[in-house]
This record gives sequence, structure tokens and C-alpha cells, in this order.
Amino acid sequence: MKKLVYSFLSGLALMGLAGPAAWAQQMPAHRQCATMEVLAAQLAADPSYGARLQAIDQQATVYAKQKAANPGQRTSSSIIVTIPVVVHVLYNTAAQNISDAQVQSQLDVLNADFHRLNGDLSKVPAAFTSLIGDAGVQFVLAKRDPNGNATTGVVHKSTTATSFDSSDKMKFSSSGGDDAWPAASYLNLWSCNLGGGLLGYAQFPGGAAATDGVAILYSAFGSGGTAVAPYNLGRTATHEVGHWLNLRHIWGDARCGNDQVSDTPTQQTSNYGCPTFPHVTCSNGANGDMFMNYMDYVDDGCMQMFSSGQGDRMDALFATGGSRVSLLSSQGGVAPGTSPTPTPTPTPSVVYCASQGNAASQYIDYIKLGSISRTSGNDGGYYDGTALSTSVAAGSSQTISFSAGFASKAATMYFDVYADWNQNGSFGDAGETLVVAAGSTSKATRTATFTVPTTATAGSTRLRVVMSTNSATASCGTYSAGETEDYTLTVTGGAATRLGSPTDHYTIYPNPATDVLTIERPASADASRPLRVHVYDLRGAEVADLPLANDQLRVSTLRQGVYLLTVSDGTTTAHQRFVKQ
Repeated sequence: MKKLVYSFLSGLALMGLAGPAAWAQQMPAHRQCATMEVLAAQLAADPSYGARLQAIDQQATVYAKQKAANPGQRTSSSIIVTIPVVVHVLYNTAAQNISDAQVQSQLDVLNADFHRLNGDLSKVPAAFTSLIGDAGVQFVLAKRDPNGNATTGVVHKSTTATSFDSSDKMKFSSSGGDDAWPAASYLNLWSCNLGGGLLGYAQFPGGAAATDGVAILYSAFGSGGTAVAPYNLGRTATHEVGHWLNLRHIWGDARCGNDQVSDTPTQQTSNYGCPTFPHVTCSNGANGDMFMNYMDYVDDGCMQMFSSGQGDRMDALFATGGSRVSLLSSQGGVAPGTSPTPTPTPTPSVVYCASQGNAASQYIDYIKLGSISRTSGNDGGYYDGTALSTSVAAGSSQTISFSAGFASKAATMYFDVYADWNQNGSFGDAGETLVVAAGSTSKATRTATFTVPTTATAGSTRLRVVMSTNSATASCGTYSAGETEDYTLTVTGGAATRLGSPTDHYTIYPNPATDVLTIERPASADASRPLRVHVYDLRGAEVADLPLANDQLRVSTLRQGVYLLTVSDGTTTAHQRFVKQ
């Protein structure tokens, strides 16, 4: 792929930004986004912005490489950041004054799309389902304004401006708009009458705080109300917030260009309407363009996914040193008078160790367990199949089938299968080694049976299959020949209490923390037992040399960001997320 050069964008600024005099009030025939033209104008006005963008992109690239080296580090259900949102509703007519219900419908769409919960996900072609990503980002309407007062997160404001262009006038009260709330603490959305055929535009990270956010045509905002087909499903905001979170158009804004994401196919240009799969361009293979991606230009009803690589690129903004890391400690989503501690994530994030083989000659080519059934070729030593799941009942007997594939000459391959029954992030507890299969050179499908413990914790957990030429290969680490594949098991009828749940809970405070993080043991814990504490960043890398004394962890040396704390006293293990300010 071609290297992105920011300087070329400044040339776009010479084309100018569309002005309101040329506009007519109508829905565009095709999706139009002015984000790249706005970026070109900003680069021309502030050449130093290009250097900031390059630094942000470099950090994203490093994060993605580190993430690839620690596959499967974040569970698909975990939320890494909750972003407070303020919506500025600017209206010159009654129709433009969209309701709070329509605003909420847009938040609902964002939360579904950025967390892989959208109802139309099943429309993604099978060729791309393994690439569906989860950004781990959720959005809430602000409950506290910049002055600390209660708010609904929606500002309705009448304006004398009949329409706005892409010159950011809607973002300033002095030009008929409404001033942005602090970009370090809020995502600003402006709903207004955009002209010139524009559906919306966004500002990339690193730009001026006064203009940071997303502008959206009122008739393409949310679902229902004034929203008009084919832009009535809220995907304009999904697309533009993707830009705000540092995603490029999937075609790279050039013929067969580079969107800086490794798992999105190169494609010739933007797609419109609802293309038929496959749509092959740029010699991008039998599956063609990923036109159902939110960062293409297709109609709302034909957009269904971000890729895993896009999810990593967005996540990088909230990792240590990320451009939007300040949002992790924003109190904008917390109502005045309530606890300032951010709302805990719905499911504690479990960090799993990396396992990677060299699959140049030997690889897992078939796995079947319940509804999990996958035939594959060489996946490069590791396959993250956690999007594939099957249910297993506590106490039930299960049969797993597996086979080896060989690029050339067959070798003796050993299979080991593990499950994290107590959901503590380890495969080393009693009963968690399910299968130890003898070595074989056969390509034939082999089977093994195991019993799900009656004490297995109910809910989703990790299944790991390791195939290696060495019988001593463990569930973690790298090895010379073979492959590892991870999947999801959903345990039904198991134990209701999970380690670290409210009945057996370690409390940490203050959160966010600046200097010392205090660990408060549950009442049932033995205070004489020494604590073992591990801290991981969002890449899954462990942070070493943090002093622990009297159940107090000194975190002053950490960079700002979000971290995962694992606490164990030898009998109970808990996982807690905290923010370092």
C-alpha cells in the first residue's frame, strides 16, 4: 500500500469549501462527506497540524503492532471508554429542531455499531465475518455541563442561518452556531441544515479544540423523526465519528489507496448505493471490496461493520499516550451529586496470555465443537476466533473434533485444548486442560471428549486449541512449529458467582488515581495472605516495578491512560480497571 503523505492534502484546499449560496434544500443522491476537504483546509492554515497527525498515526501503528503481538488480549464484551456527548441542535425551521428522542436514537445507533451489536450484522458476507471488529467504545449523553451543572446533553438553539457549509460556522455562537464544549471531556455533535449536498463532516484528532467534533445534516441524524431514507439509520454519524476517532475512508482517498488499516482490502474508490457482493477492484481478490464497512460511502442500510484493525486504530487513541486519552477521566457523563468514579464496565476485562506458533508448514485446518465449525488454511500461527461461540452446559459431556494441515511434508503434531472455566484469565487451574492428544502425522479428523465441570462459572469464557510439534508446548508463549486458535464458550447452568463479583470483591480507590491506588480486600478475605498484583496496559503488556506496600500500589510513574489490575491472594482473583491521571 502507498504511504500516506499529509502534504498532498493541502492541495485540496485550493478547491475551496462549498458556500451556502449554491445550495438547494434536498437529500443528496449519493453520500458526501467533507472531512478530507476540511482537513486539507486546516493543514493549509496550520502546517504544524500535519506533524501532529503523523505523530498520532505513528502511535496508532505502534499500538496495532503491539496488539498483534498479544492477540486476544481484550474480550469482545469489554468497554474501554465511555464518551460523554453533547448534541447542539441548531434550527431555523421547526423541522430542523429535532426531538430529544431522535437524538437518543442516534446514541443508540452509535453504541450498537461501535460495539458490534447492530441488528444487521448478519448481512456481512461470510468472507468478512472473521474480520468484524469491536471498538469497545460507548457513548452517553452528558449529564454534567462544563460548569458542573446538570444537563440533558442536548442544546436546542434557534439560528438565523438558513444553512451551514463546511467552514465550521455552526461551531461558534458568533456566526449563528453554538460554541463547542471542552473537547478534552466531550464529543460535540452539531445537528444542523448542511447545504451543498453534504451529509456531514468531522475533525480528526489533533486539531483545534474550538472546532473539534462532528457536524451532521439534521435529516440524516439518528432514526425516525426527520431522518430521510436512504440516510435514516444513523450511519452518517457512525461514519463521521469514525473519522473523529482517526479512521480514514476505506479506499484511502486515492485510487487503490491506503487507509492505514491492514485488514481492510485495498479498493479503487468509494462505493455508493448498495453494491452486490463481491465487487472486485484493484485486483483485491475473490472477495473484493469491503463495501459494507462504515467508512465507505454506501447507503445506511448497506453499512454493517468496522474491521478489527479499525477497532485497534480507534482504541489507540485511549491507550497510554493516545490523543484522546483525557476522555477516560471525563466526568461529563456523571450527574452532579453522584459518585465521581466512572461507571464500571459491564464485564470485567480478562487479559489472556499470548500464544503463537510458526505455521509456515503446519497449521490447524479444522475445528468443530457444538456450533463452532471452521475449516481454514494457514492463519500465520494464531487465529482469533472469539467471535465464534458455542454453548456448553455445566456437567455435560462434549466432543471436539480437530485436524492438522500441512503445506508440504507431514510432521508429528500434538493437540492440547484448554478452557478457562473460572474466568480468571488463566488456563492453569485444575480441570482446565481438556484434551492432551498424542502425536500423529495424519491429516484425518481426530476427536476427543471432555466434561464441563459442574463448578464452571456461568457466562462467556475462552477456549484455546494449541497444535505443536512439541508435546511439551504450553497454553502460553511462542513455539517453533504449529498454530493456536482461540474461541468463545458460553457456559450455561454453571456457578453464578464469578471471582471478583460483588460478593467477593476487591475495591480500588481513588479511581482515577494520580499517585497511590489503595486495594481494599473483601470482608471474606484472609488479611494475612500476601497480595499478588499485576498491572497491564491496553496492549496486554505487563507493567513492571510498581511498589506495593500495605495494600497500596504506587502508580505515580505510570503514563496517563487506562490500565487493568489483576489482584490475587492465592484463593481469589479479581480484575479491575483503573485510570491513571
